[in-house]
Amino acid sequence: MHTWKGETAQAYALLMNAADAVRGSDRTRACLLLAEATAAARLDGHVPAAVRVAEESLALASETGPERWYSLSMLGGALIMSGRTARGREMLEAADRHGGGDPVRDQQVYAIAGQAWSRAEEFVRGRRLLNTAVESARRHSAVGVLGFTLAVRGELETRIGQWASARGDLTESLRWAEELGQLTCVSYSLYCLARLEALRGERVECEEHVARARRECGAYGIGCQEFHMTAVLGLSALAHGDHDAAVDQLEQTLSLAVEQGIGNPEVVPFAADLAEAHVRAGNATRAAEVVSWLEERARETGLASAEAAAARVRGLLAGTPEEAEAFFGAALKAHQRTTGPFDWARTLLCEAEVLRRYRRPGAARAPLASALACFERLGAVPWARRAAGELAAAGGVLGTARSAGSGTGGMGGALNQLTPQEFQVSRAIARGLNNTEAAASLFVSRKTVEAHLTRIYRKLHVRSRTDLTRLLTAADLVD
Repeated sequence: MHTWKGETAQAYALLMNAADAVRGSDRTRACLLLAEATAAARLDGHVPAAVRVAEESLALASETGPERWYSLSMLGGALIMSGRTARGREMLEAADRHGGGDPVRDQQVYAIAGQAWSRAEEFVRGRRLLNTAVESARRHSAVGVLGFTLAVRGELETRIGQWASARGDLTESLRWAEELGQLTCVSYSLYCLARLEALRGERVECEEHVARARRECGAYGIGCQEFHMTAVLGLSALAHGDHDAAVDQLEQTLSLAVEQGIGNPEVVPFAADLAEAHVRAGNATRAAEVVSWLEERARETGLASAEAAAARVRGLLAGTPEEAEAFFGAALKAHQRTTGPFDWARTLLCEAEVLRRYRRPGAARAPLASALACFERLGAVPWARRAAGELAAAGGVLGTARSAGSGTGGMGGALNQLTPQEFQVSRAIARGLNNTEAAASLFVSRKTVEAHLTRIYRKLHVRSRTDLTRLLTAADLVD
């Protein structure tokens, strides 16, 4: 209870004391208490402590009991957060082989494991666990941790470019967290929403959500909160060309990452933002230092996204066209090993900017057209504006670029017109639920579902449930 009410340090102390009290008489109980303390330690901003306590929990687990699955899952998540991704994957794989979890009773663990898989760039595995937990919670009206699970899924969807879906999940997540008084989840949901808004260029909304998190949750001392909030403010400033403000925020994020033992650069992907902000602010030496840190983290974790981001900034720092071409080529090759359309488009945009700098506007047009189409499909307004400006300066034709974003791009734009609740209704219908079942799943009335469907059909220009299902399936948005 203390963990979710924002009192993470108090929760950790209570759980550790309780585990010590029963360690000699009830190993299973002590094991479970330590596993729960792992979550509190992570949220309090003490990742090395989370790893240590999770290892203690696993040492107390029996070889065949269900508590072993719990301990393995929590240890895997803590290790991946610390940057020890190879061993973290081993623990998660062992948990999968062991089994024993129930998606209703153990929804929190499913969410943490799903989050861990996504932070190890295993997005399909992570999403599968999260979908199972969400749908089981809806089916059994088990809403206790539904807000957290939806927030984790929304963060994953943001990462893989499904921003309309992410907005639906994150808005619902915040509503559940508020209704249940879960301030830790309120903070996390607000961060995830603010990050999505920063990517979309909605600076006022982003800053309002950060301010609200600090106002409502800051007094409770949730240790990880400022790590998240400074990162998102830095990203928002970078998106709007406010490079000095971005540097100020993101340097704080880097200090907090080191202080809290967060060695996985994808927990919050801030390092490339910081390095790029330094480049654009004229601080090439500091930018190179930050990139070196990110490259070391990429080697340690083996994460393709970190490798790609570091190579992208190296391309911006390059002293010759040949050197820049090599770095951008390496970045694009790394992007092929992961899923992240926004970051891929950023690499194309940076590559094209450098090509124009070296007076090669013709070579810049193709990457700019692709970047612009991707940004427009996602709804990343400031980034699309930058790409459009670069394309015009390179002699490209904007209409051609926009036609390249048709098909699934147009579909993405249409889905962005839906309100968060309309999106959740459309998702439920696409899963094959009738109106009554969809209403029960989303905890609303049947008439509310019917009213939303009317508006959904009008906005998406579809006439039937079959058309709606086909549209969402094509966009890979059916659970």
